[in-house]
Amino acid sequence: MNAPLPHHLIPSDVTPMETEPDIVALVSSGGMALSVMVSHAEQLQRDGHAQAASNLYALWLAHHDDPRKHLVWFNHGSLLQQLGHLDQAQNAYEQALALAPDFAQAHINLGLVLEKRGQSAQAIAAWAGLTGQRYAKDPVDPDMLTAALNHIGRVHENNRHYRQALEALEHSLLINPKQAGVIQHWVHIRQKSCEWPVYKPLPGISKNEMLMATSPLAMLALTDDPLLQLLSAHAFVARTYGLKEERLCKVKQYHHPKKRIGFASGDLREHAVGFLLPTMLQGIDRDRYEVFAYDFTADDGSEHRKRLLGMFDHVRPIQSLTDRQAAERILEDEIDVMVDLHGLSSGARPGIFALHPAPKQGTYLGFIGTTGMPWFDFVITDRHALPPEHTEYFMEKPLYVEGSFIPLTPPDENLPMVTRSDVGLSEQAFVMGAFGNVYKITPEMFAVWMQLLREMPNAVLWLIDDNPTTTENLKNQARKANADLSRIHFSARTVHKEFCARLKLCDVYLDTYPYNCGSTSNDVIRNGVPLITKYGPTMVSRMGLSIGAASGHLNHAVCTDADYIQCVVEIQNSEKTEFKPGVALSICFDGLYAN
Repeated sequence: MNAPLPHHLIPSDVTPMETEPDIVALVSSGGMALSVMVSHAEQLQRDGHAQAASNLYALWLAHHDDPRKHLVWFNHGSLLQQLGHLDQAQNAYEQALALAPDFAQAHINLGLVLEKRGQSAQAIAAWAGLTGQRYAKDPVDPDMLTAALNHIGRVHENNRHYRQALEALEHSLLINPKQAGVIQHWVHIRQKSCEWPVYKPLPGISKNEMLMATSPLAMLALTDDPLLQLLSAHAFVARTYGLKEERLCKVKQYHHPKKRIGFASGDLREHAVGFLLPTMLQGIDRDRYEVFAYDFTADDGSEHRKRLLGMFDHVRPIQSLTDRQAAERILEDEIDVMVDLHGLSSGARPGIFALHPAPKQGTYLGFIGTTGMPWFDFVITDRHALPPEHTEYFMEKPLYVEGSFIPLTPPDENLPMVTRSDVGLSEQAFVMGAFGNVYKITPEMFAVWMQLLREMPNAVLWLIDDNPTTTENLKNQARKANADLSRIHFSARTVHKEFCARLKLCDVYLDTYPYNCGSTSNDVIRNGVPLITKYGPTMVSRMGLSIGAASGHLNHAVCTDADYIQCVVEIQNSEKTEFKPGVALSICFDGLYAN
């Protein structure tokens, strides 16, 4: 097959490595050895001419026949994948597999390309084509098998197909149980699917190994032991980041007329953090502080994002910058105090803060626990959420605010009209809403909710229908508790305004423990619904206490299951609580310079 000669095979500024007078002519004649061609292609890539290297592969494939041709198709596919030519990369990998069906890495890369093209089912099929070879005569490299199974598990997890995700990861761990990252995902998926107990025995993996591999986010919801949360964060940072600290900022303090406060976030949008930020920003005294946003958010095009960005004095887009470039921009702006709004939450960029681009660095709102990151000096909190006697479990020192550290936002007067009949609820029922993320539901708290159903015959428990696996598991747990399933109502997730409108239909809101709701609890209070919350020794288990104290409902924050149940029973015969604005959030950063 003769292919047209590519016009840009060898750019004018590239000198051929070999003495052949015309590489193109040599390749077209079928006279270039495979090793020589690959050497040329790799040199072109090193010189920054990836497209020329790709063209060279294409030309060689069109004019050569070699028993190792599948390797060339694979190399070509890898390069096309890097260039973003996904349709061509897919074809290249398929050509490689047509020549060598057991080519493990080609199965892996083909699946990744298909996933990138939005074809997740086909991607899983590509990886399954490799995992199915486990029982073939010639063994497959175990690392390739686990890679394929882990990709299958990851995509199923992203699609909330939790049962299939767990099966894939358990097969991977049977092959190699020493995969801390896989154990981490397996534990959290079991949380998200309400597969109890979360720590199920697996061959070759001890309970200690499961604990040490548990992610800090998962640990917040698994235990109210602050020491375990600290150890989990420390272990996660050590195995995940491995960042070397530097101190780009050489000064201890700048002397600007106004202190410059920087906030770094990828959640400046319609997001739990983004919804709370306006009130927090309003609590910053602009006569004393100048506020910068270091924004790496994927723009959702929302009006909320536009309004939010308008509340900063300066906005620095850093999405396209490396961590070092972003840190250098912060250094250039001479920021006095940098605040990370992620901590250990998804999308975090700790590499920026490990470079110490500002004299003072802290964390706020995105992760309600110690981060285990040595480059943070402080955490913004309040004395109810993190009393002084609990600070020994934090690597960060508390910077206390007045009021709740969870900003209490005013009621939204522009909500849609929703009735109980619209969502399938009875007008006569005592509706108990519990809309926290499903991974926050523990067997102990679910047992309390089942007890409430037994004690109040007209009560209905209203939950989120997050995904089929979790919903079915919760129904099974209810069956074990001999609960009437007709009194447990599930509703699909919805947009934020619709969610707030639905909250108004509740008679009471049931908080989760040990991971309290945060942004959702703010929505509950501002929509006039009583919040019943249990608190413990961890900051994340005291968010409801913090909000209750600031909004004048401290009597609804309790520390035992019995008191939790009693509060709900008492509310059944009382009127709905009206919203109270509470104590305004006020942040003073001057305290960071006291020592």
